[in-house]
Amino acid sequence: MEARQNTLTITGLRTEFLTPEGPLAAVDGVDLAIPRGSIVGLVGESGCGKSVTALSVLGLVPPAGRVAAGEIRFGETDLRTLGEGALRKLRGNRIAMIFQDPMTSLNPVYPVGRQVAEVLRLHRRLDRWAAKARTVELFQQVGIPDPAARYDAYPRQLSGGLRQRVMIAMAMACEPELLIADEPTTALDVTIQAQILRLMGDLRRDHGTAILLITHNMGVVAQLCDYVYVMYAGQIVEAAETFALFRAPRHPYTQGLLKAIPSLEGTADRLYTIRGSVPDPRCPLPGCRFCPRCDQSRQDCARQVPDLRALAAGHWVRCCHIS
Repeated sequence: MEARQNTLTITGLRTEFLTPEGPLAAVDGVDLAIPRGSIVGLVGESGCGKSVTALSVLGLVPPAGRVAAGEIRFGETDLRTLGEGALRKLRGNRIAMIFQDPMTSLNPVYPVGRQVAEVLRLHRRLDRWAAKARTVELFQQVGIPDPAARYDAYPRQLSGGLRQRVMIAMAMACEPELLIADEPTTALDVTIQAQILRLMGDLRRDHGTAILLITHNMGVVAQLCDYVYVMYAGQIVEAAETFALFRAPRHPYTQGLLKAIPSLEGTADRLYTIRGSVPDPRCPLPGCRFCPRCDQSRQDCARQVPDLRALAAGHWVRCCHIS
C-alpha cells in the first residue's frame, strides 16, 4: 500500500538501548503500515519490542534508548525530523496513546479529571467549565461510575481498572487521527472490555481514526483488527490480513501463539505452550531468532538469517523454509 494512503508508515525502524556491553537493539528493522481508518494489531510475547515500537513513534523512548535508524511517517510528515515542540503539539492531539501502566502514567498529585481536562484546554482551547463538562462526558462513555464525582479523585483513590479507563478517556479526548493502544483492556472485566472495544470501533467509524492495537489477546485481535503484525525478538515474523492469519498461520511462532489459546471444546489434559523464552538481546543469535524454540527447526536454521518474504498478496513471513 502506498505511503500516502497510510496514517502511519514505519520503514526499517531500529531502536537501541545503550548498555555497558554496547548498543542493544530492542526493535530491529521493523516495517509497519496503518492505513487510514483501519485497526492494525501488533502481537507477540512480552519483551518482543511492541511497546518500544510505540514509544519510538511518539519520540518517548527512555533516555538510555534512541531511534538509531529508519523512517516514521505520520501522513506526509517524518516524525524523526520534528523537534520536541512540534512533537508535543501532536501528542495527545492528532496522535494519542493509551499506556500499558496507568499508575505510572497519571500524575499522582493531581485529580484525574483535571489531567484529562488539561488535554482539552491545551489542544482544543476549551475554557475551564467546558473542559470539565467534556471530561465528565468522556468518563461516562468509558464506563466510569459516578463520573462527576470521580472528576476530583486522585489516581491512588481509583482501582487499576478505573485508572485504565481514565487513560482511555484521555487518549480519546481530542478524537485523534492515530490512536496507539498498548494493552488497553488490561485489568478490565469482560463487560467493560467489550464497551471499550466498541468505543474504539466507534472512533474509527465516526472520525476515521487509525488504531494500532498492541495486545496479547488474540480474541480481541480476531474481533477488531483488519490486519495483524506478529513480532518476535524485535522483528516482524509474520504479517497478514486477520482472516488469513487465523485461517492459515504460516510462521511456527504464530502457529504456537494460536495453539496456546484455550478452547472450550479442547480435550487435552495440558494447555499447549511454546517452550523456552524470548532470547536475551545481549546474546544475539547468528541465524533465525526463533530457532531454539521452534518445533520445525532444521540444522541450517541456526546459521541462516531469514528475510521477510511475501507468500501472497499482503501475507509476509520471516522463515527460511516457508515458500
